[in-house]
Amino acid sequence: MLRSFLFLAAGLLTTSALAQPPSNPAASTGRDCLIRTNATPTSWMIQGYDPFGGSLPEGTFGVTFVNEGSSECRFTPVFELVQPPFGLSTGSGKPIGYALLSMSDSQDVTPRAGRSQQRPSQRDLKLGPNESRTLLYKLVADPDDVADAGTFTQNVLIEAQDNLFRSLGGTQLVLGINVLPSARIGLAGAFMMDNGHAVVNLGELRRGIAPVPLQLRVNSTGRYALSVSSANSGRLRLGLSEWYVPYTIAIGGTSVNLTGERSVAGPPSSGFRRDSLPIQFQIGDVADRRAGTYSDVISITVTAR
Repeated sequence: MLRSFLFLAAGLLTTSALAQPPSNPAASTGRDCLIRTNATPTSWMIQGYDPFGGSLPEGTFGVTFVNEGSSECRFTPVFELVQPPFGLSTGSGKPIGYALLSMSDSQDVTPRAGRSQQRPSQRDLKLGPNESRTLLYKLVADPDDVADAGTFTQNVLIEAQDNLFRSLGGTQLVLGINVLPSARIGLAGAFMMDNGHAVVNLGELRRGIAPVPLQLRVNSTGRYALSVSSANSGRLRLGLSEWYVPYTIAIGGTSVNLTGERSVAGPPSSGFRRDSLPIQFQIGDVADRRAGTYSDVISITVTAR
């Protein structure tokens, strides 16, 4: 009886292209008070976010307020949208929601309605002449809104406003997130795990398609390609002997030549994908072969585009 086991090794490769939008700080003005607002950096970017990495997209940034006037200043830091609608965007598609949180007083200062909403529990910031203070803010993007790779931004103003809503000084910020092109693969169906490998039992070898239900699961931020290679160049081998049974595979209906490393292109559309690609095994001539267990090792790697 001829039987075979196929060992599949799944790999992962991610690529990225990081972008930093330019800053455009505004000049500070005031009357009795003159507040200079320094944000370092002026682009608050959540860099290198991998949607499949399991981490929360967030970053912490600082703003320093300096009283350059001759009298005491009392004010509240307020964020305002330069141009609605609210959300981090590339200019098209659904924006990514976010939250801005003040770390000094645990206040939500997100400009969801165009500007930060002042709350009774929020205290004024008091600075004497030539006094300065640095406040920390946390930017948190909504991972459920991330639907594509790329750089998503929004321009906002942070201003020091007194109790009459007059601006004592401010600067412009770029809020954003850089989403890495990323992909993950896995298997579903008839297989078992052994020492980190997926073991597929093709059953008793007969010429034709092996009756094994198996799917390759691909989660991707967009377009991707699969790279497939066979340790025995498309042959099931009996141990360390020179006895072989030829075979081919098809992934998602695309036949793969296993005589060398081959690439299989994924769907051309962009945006998040969750594909289930059937894998079929086509067994070749099994006549006049010695009995035993024939096997091969296939490596499948996904590359995000």
